[in-house]
Amino acid sequence: MIKLEISYNDSDRYETISIESKIREGVFHKVVKDLETGKAVSCSCKCWSKGNKPCFGMKTIGYSESG
Repeated sequence: MIKLEISYNDSDRYETISIESKIREGVFHKVVKDLETGKAVSCSCKCWSKGNKPCFGMKTIGYSESG
């Protein structure tokens, strides 16, 4: 399930999108999407915050290794 939480920051450049975890029911990834590129730039999950690896939520939105 994808839930859009419009949370604009930095001159309307980013939005936060909540995506339910595939592994843990009731847990949501809060993915930050860059509106200029349309790609995910950050997430609240451990995959991203601890290991700097794109998670399922980031890949669902779209993620570019080159930034």
